[in-house]
Amino acid sequence: MSTKAEWYRSPWLPWLPSLLVLWALAPGLAGAAEFRSGDVVRVGPQEVIDEDLYAFGSVVDIQGTVRGDVIAMGRQVDISGTVEGDVMSAASNTQISSPVRGSLRAASGDLSVSGPVGEDAMLAANNLRLTPESRVGKDLYLASGDARLYAPVQGELRAAARTLTLAAPVGQDAHAEVGTLRLTDEARVGGNLSYRSDQDAQLASGAVVSGTVEHLAPRHDQGRSPAMGLYFWVRSLVGLFALGLLFSLLAPRFARRVTAMLRQRPLPSLGWGAALLVSVPFLAALVFLVGMLLGGWWIGLFILALYAFAIALSFPVVGLFLGRWLLERFHKTGAHLAVALLLGLVLLTLVGLVPILGGLVALATILFGLGAMMLSLLRGREPTGATV
Repeated sequence: MSTKAEWYRSPWLPWLPSLLVLWALAPGLAGAAEFRSGDVVRVGPQEVIDEDLYAFGSVVDIQGTVRGDVIAMGRQVDISGTVEGDVMSAASNTQISSPVRGSLRAASGDLSVSGPVGEDAMLAANNLRLTPESRVGKDLYLASGDARLYAPVQGELRAAARTLTLAAPVGQDAHAEVGTLRLTDEARVGGNLSYRSDQDAQLASGAVVSGTVEHLAPRHDQGRSPAMGLYFWVRSLVGLFALGLLFSLLAPRFARRVTAMLRQRPLPSLGWGAALLVSVPFLAALVFLVGMLLGGWWIGLFILALYAFAIALSFPVVGLFLGRWLLERFHKTGAHLAVALLLGLVLLTLVGLVPILGGLVALATILFGLGAMMLSLLRGREPTGATV
């Protein structure tokens, strides 16, 4: 088999989303951009934005025209206007029904694309649907639980999915690592079809593959595929970003205190974090046992829940600090806090992919984050020079 068909073995593939994220951030850091945030961020039907748009909110609804790139993060992202540049979106639910003249990069729980994409598309979703009204102008890369493609793809298709249904033309080769692969009567593959699966592909009588069809055995001995690893990496990044964004919006003063504490008292933060990491589970167990005898056992469970939440929150806290610190090194002190948060989390989660080093960095992140939050609570006021 050709080297091109072995796309999932390429060593650069796991790093591709991070490169795309950093590339998408570059225009906003280097040039003009408009930042919008809030519970609901809306661009009206008659509104025209002549520069890049960074939109962060619980609901992001873009109905107008954006002449630059769009970077949108939220619980619900709806894009029904026109985007003349690229789109990068991360949300629980995403609906894209308008033309995207550049590239599309989206991560979502449920993702529906019903508008044409001018260039490449890179999509990660639990449930993914490309409707017949859509079209991908170049290559399509996807990682999904259930992917249904009813839109033509002009270039190559490269996919990792539990279930993949192809019901539209693919201009060039198609490569997939799947549980179940279905090609309907409307499927047309202009080049070769190669796939890894435990079972044979379900090819309808009307499906056409111009080149060869190659069924490869799944690589059970190699664990999770790199493409699926990309999907889980993006999903974890989106979750941590959403948590950090909510933290910064709902408790801005406390967020300022914590990031300032990391800057001014890193060693005390590390010490307090180590003490909390060891002592809190012991304390929760003790409270639970005493509660079983005297009542109030549920308090121990409540302590454990807070403990788990604080550990998760440590990553956005340290990520925001790192992002701010890096932006200051490049004299970008006016950047939106969401940009700093995303940049810091990208770096933390990427390092977390490295064996051994990733575990050490995760441990350090938890220790610094727990300690800085505890010191901020004990002080009860903002340290001098606190900024977010």
